[in-house]
Amino acid sequence: MHIMAAGSLRGALTAILTRYSGNKIPPVTCDFGPAGLLRQKIESGVKCDLFLSADRTHPEALLRNKTAFSVEPFIANYLGITTTIELAEQYPDWQQLLRAPDLIIGTSTPVDDPCGDYVVQFYSELSKADPELAENIRNRTRHLVGGKNSPVIPAGQMASQWLIHSHQADIFIGYRHYQKKMSELPGLATIAIPEAHNVKAIYCMALMSPIAQTFVDYLLQTESQQIFMENGFVSLS
Repeated sequence: MHIMAAGSLRGALTAILTRYSGNKIPPVTCDFGPAGLLRQKIESGVKCDLFLSADRTHPEALLRNKTAFSVEPFIANYLGITTTIELAEQYPDWQQLLRAPDLIIGTSTPVDDPCGDYVVQFYSELSKADPELAENIRNRTRHLVGGKNSPVIPAGQMASQWLIHSHQADIFIGYRHYQKKMSELPGLATIAIPEAHNVKAIYCMALMSPIAQTFVDYLLQTESQQIFMENGFVSLS
């Protein structure tokens, strides 16, 4: 069985597969990457038995073109902010930080990477309350990772870690489940976006082959859901 999965699932899914696989024959293999780019690979004919996306849009596109048998949500996430310790001390509130006029905001690339799409949605919600702020933020935002033409992130580094330390961005808006790990890295701090102002990212899976049905069922079981939670994800409910 071959799985294609959103890069944000790497830690949790690796742990889940370790428990699931055991001595299964044939072994389970997995490729990780931005969900939009993975979908393009699937549509071009690359083998995939199960597609785990960070959104609903890409799996449902495969369902519409009859490449997938079914689509089902399996876990959720939120957005969070990473910046330097110095900036976090200067601007301890998420709104204060985003309002700082000279700071460059890094995000993933919309369409290619669902995280970028969720940031676009986040900005749209902000614009309802403060259109001027939202426009100002958009003008300072750079789509720096997760795209077909994005640079390769150095091995062993997180996207936000690399972008901030290499001075390509002062702030990175990414998935919240990374925040515990990010806060433990030298020079970096995380700032939470309250759920009332946040965007809930719904992760969905597309069943591409009946061979993956058993694993689909396993992902929804309590044991797997607990591993997701331990890795910073949140339940669908």
